[in-house]
Amino acid sequence: MIALLQAMNWLPGADASTAAGRRAAGLRHWVSRLGLLLAAAVFIALWAYPLLGFLLSAAMPHLLQGDLRPTLEPMLHAVQGYELHALFNSLWVALTVGAAALPFGLWLAWLRERTDLHGRGWIEAGVWLLLIFPDFFLASGWMLLAAPIGPLAAWPAALHAAQWLLGPVGIVITLALKVVPYVFLVAQGSLRHTSAAQQEAARVHGLSRLWRLRLGLNALLPALAAGFAIAYAESLRNFAVVATLGASSGFTMGTYAIYQAVNGMPLNFPLAAATSWLLLGLVIPALILQNRVGQRASQHQTLGAKHRPAARVRLRASHQLLHGVLLIALGLFALALPSFAALGVAWPKAGWMQIAASLPPLLAAIGYSLQLALVAASLTVGIALPIAWMIARPGRVGRLLDVALLAMMALPLIVLAAAYLQAYNQPYAPLYGGSLLLGMAYVALAVPATSRVLMGPVAQLHRSLADAARVHGLSRWQTLRHIHLPLLSGALFYGWLLAVLSIAFELPASELLYPAGHPPLAVALLQYAGGFQLHQQARLQVLGMAVLLAFALLARWVYQRFTPVAWRQLGAH
Repeated sequence: MIALLQAMNWLPGADASTAAGRRAAGLRHWVSRLGLLLAAAVFIALWAYPLLGFLLSAAMPHLLQGDLRPTLEPMLHAVQGYELHALFNSLWVALTVGAAALPFGLWLAWLRERTDLHGRGWIEAGVWLLLIFPDFFLASGWMLLAAPIGPLAAWPAALHAAQWLLGPVGIVITLALKVVPYVFLVAQGSLRHTSAAQQEAARVHGLSRLWRLRLGLNALLPALAAGFAIAYAESLRNFAVVATLGASSGFTMGTYAIYQAVNGMPLNFPLAAATSWLLLGLVIPALILQNRVGQRASQHQTLGAKHRPAARVRLRASHQLLHGVLLIALGLFALALPSFAALGVAWPKAGWMQIAASLPPLLAAIGYSLQLALVAASLTVGIALPIAWMIARPGRVGRLLDVALLAMMALPLIVLAAAYLQAYNQPYAPLYGGSLLLGMAYVALAVPATSRVLMGPVAQLHRSLADAARVHGLSRWQTLRHIHLPLLSGALFYGWLLAVLSIAFELPASELLYPAGHPPLAVALLQYAGGFQLHQQARLQVLGMAVLLAFALLARWVYQRFTPVAWRQLGAH
């Protein structure tokens, strides 16, 4: 907070020509030093110490014990056998998911932005629903669908066909469904901001429909490349889907290989670190692609001062019907089917008394996750806001922070979780086994995405606002109260709410760091699945979604009810 106040110049000032002014200047100097020390300590504790210690252990296995002797043995072990096979699986799955998600995302964006399809507004709502739906809930739904006690138990042929979902086929389908929203969002932005002038010029010059289609696709290339890169990277980073659908079938990927190296006996952190380096080597090309796409995007810009959106394609009644049926089928398959499978298993023929008796451990897991999420999300916003503020301001520090933030977002979550397990299980840092360490990991995982959410609103706060407030006699604290906080209130609330929900459903750090006897929601769900307690698994999934959805609605009601109307109006803009 001190660093934030310093960055925003909110600490009170005074005339340095007086004794009081000199004392105030000295106070500001020491407060600034304290803020920098606090910021450095937070950075080292949350990211630098655990990540550097873990990743460097691939070459120096006993680095955290003070032994700096290098070796290539962990890396040589990682490039052969089980780990290499897992990384190969990660590569082909990520490429397949990217290639599968691209046409679906583009199709949905085209229907939403370029056609007169009836009810097209529901497409965007469905995409956002799929985006926030936890990936391991989706994978768990497929497991319950293919279970002998699932809704397909009465149809042996359908049950046998559903077994294909428990393995690489199910992993590819689940990951493709989860990354389609990213492709949709980038393609939607490109289609929405593409002017009709280009197509009209092509038509005037007599170009054929095929050539006009090529021109349209060429304008979409940056969005398509960015969408593919995001889908590819997210597939490589995923752990929950592989742990849910791959573990039971023996199909493994890079993230699960890292997990096995630090969750078995004996613990092999150097091997996990070496595998992490190789996995990062697969992710880096996606980052390079995204960067180059951003640099070349200006070559495909068609949005100008006289922008006129392209005319919508008028679909015939038969085409309206066809697209509508396909959209309903996609929605049923992506969300309704796994949800109904969970509901069907959660409430079998057993009586309500039996169901009620099974609820205490489920409510305990949900309550523990929500408690940690509330605290961690609040700390996340407090750290993410000054980061977003510094990135939004020009300067070398902001550029370095932006690069570091992108690197953190590309880092598989299981890597940071493994780093925490190694770093804070040392005699001089005995934090393993407590809620404090798990909360720290949650904050470290959530800060990059939350900072990205806040960057846009913070960048819109022009310095002239503070200058105008000072001219009108407002102090810096009054400027904060009456100008900055109202403008940022909406972004801060929704950034906090997204952080709460993402932390409550988090799996990699929860699985490796949770205190004994207190499993969070995601860990309890995985334990029930591994122990074939399918009724409990389904009940936890349904109850968890219901509780967290109710919490999100309640939080939004509180924000709407108790936040001043003027603040909400400003925050919305």
